[in-house]
Amino acid sequence: MATILVVDDEPSIRQLIARILERQGHRVIICGDAAGALAVADPIDLLIVDYILPNVNGRELTDKLRERQPALPVILMSGYLPSPDFAPPPPSVFMQKPMRTTVVVETVAKMLPMKNDL
Repeated sequence: MATILVVDDEPSIRQLIARILERQGHRVIICGDAAGALAVADPIDLLIVDYILPNVNGRELTDKLRERQPALPVILMSGYLPSPDFAPPPPSVFMQKPMRTTVVVETVAKMLPMKNDL
């Protein structure tokens, strides 16, 4: 299955998403901030990132990670409604917090094939 990086400063959100995705057979790496995410050396198949993070927002973190992996699929999540310039360029989608387990599973499934298509 896929290696998925989950970045959220809220420990309960990180743990919930990790548990959901690990049950689906994915390898999950969790980080609480951008510095931790940027320190991950392993290639990842999908980034799930909160928009509001300490020091760097999720869009900025996406840009930095895409310097290493230009076609990295991204699920940007937030409890706030997005503005038009909120999300990073494709391949990306927005996931509204709080989210149900089925929404997480379906959104991840939708984004993973995009990596293989690029």
